[in-house]
Amino acid sequence: MNVALALNPPAASAAGANPIIIFERKPMAGHTTMPPRKQTTPYGDVTLTSRWMRDRYHLVATGPISALRWMFPKHDGSMEAVSPHACRHVFSPAPAPITVERELRRVCAVWQARWDERGQDTQDGLAASSPSQSSSIQNLGQLFDHLYADRMTKVAKSTTDRDRYRLLLWRTELGNDRLLANLRPDDIADALARIGKRTSPSTANTSLGVLKTYLTWAANMGLLRDLSHKTVRRLKEPASLRHRREWWTTAQFEQALAIAQQDPHQPTATLLVACGCLLGLRPEEIIMQRWEDLDLDAKDPQTGEPRPVCHVVPHSGWTPKDGEARDIPISARLLAILTPLRRKAGFLLMNEPHRKGRPRGGTGWKYRYNPTKVWRRMMEAFTKAGGKVITMYGMRHTFASNLLINNVSDVKVARWLGHGDTRMLHRHYGHLLSYDDDINATANPKEQG
Repeated sequence: MNVALALNPPAASAAGANPIIIFERKPMAGHTTMPPRKQTTPYGDVTLTSRWMRDRYHLVATGPISALRWMFPKHDGSMEAVSPHACRHVFSPAPAPITVERELRRVCAVWQARWDERGQDTQDGLAASSPSQSSSIQNLGQLFDHLYADRMTKVAKSTTDRDRYRLLLWRTELGNDRLLANLRPDDIADALARIGKRTSPSTANTSLGVLKTYLTWAANMGLLRDLSHKTVRRLKEPASLRHRREWWTTAQFEQALAIAQQDPHQPTATLLVACGCLLGLRPEEIIMQRWEDLDLDAKDPQTGEPRPVCHVVPHSGWTPKDGEARDIPISARLLAILTPLRRKAGFLLMNEPHRKGRPRGGTGWKYRYNPTKVWRRMMEAFTKAGGKVITMYGMRHTFASNLLINNVSDVKVARWLGHGDTRMLHRHYGHLLSYDDDINATANPKEQG
């Protein structure tokens, strides 16, 4: 029999009330193979493990009561006591049942990223603002001015440029003089709808994310009474634009590759386009890809035929988005591009000699290399040549789209992209799988006769 500790709400705890001990029988659960993860909070470290319960995976957070309260502010039920100073909270990590452990790890990483962001907001706020500074912030304009100036030293310039435009939308719709104490979720929702009409639902939703970042910081500093602003929902985007993905056909890729090969910054420009379109790597994965992780000489152990492969692996403190390594086979076309350019070691993409590049100094975000200027230069040249302009992320869509329209298994494509299953693939590329000749399998009897 387990002992469950029902946590008192903050008001009751402040009054000195003792916690209520509840005796209840817990269902049996089996351990899984996901290694324990550590989550750092302002109130101590919490251990995250996994359990298989009935028909799905659950996550288990074990640590100090105050840390669990911070991690799960909306939870007001009982938590199981495991020691006089620690509790355990079992929770379902996603609305839909998770039955694949790789998907469980991915979702766990998403939870941890959110907690890390909240923790960083708290630390940044305490480090950047003295009590007198934070107490002087009373309205929305003062909050925007103060935190924007502080974030300029901590995030990329592209992020602060984006923030400036998004905050201007909120300054216009809510007003700089809007008191933080009087700001309600309904006010934000109404302003969000107006921004959506002025610009687009996509722009409005991005602006909402920026506003929530600022208001969460304010809540952590005690400038807001609660985190009710997080209940404001994003606008619904038109179906025609919701999952729109621009990509190149094989012929368009070859045209873009020819433009890249003419760019003065070689071999970076060529490798950027080739690895993006023929490996499906995310931009940050291309930036962090190393020559020593490309096994161009690999052979099939049974037949001895060439089987070159790209290993996407964590290194130098960096991990892929899903947190796990994966292997992607290298096509004959890509091998022909890589072979004359190959080096023994080092990163594929290198800085232009006349540019200082990254990383930035100070305590801000650090980037090994930023290929944005090279990409813009190539797209300008491609536009003049009559080509189709896409984003760097569009190269990943090019990889997936060209494989799917050539009847490559969706399971294989999802694995090469680093997805835990095919759901994301069908959501974004389902239109490419819409028609199938198997629909004619049941022919008209007259036609058969």
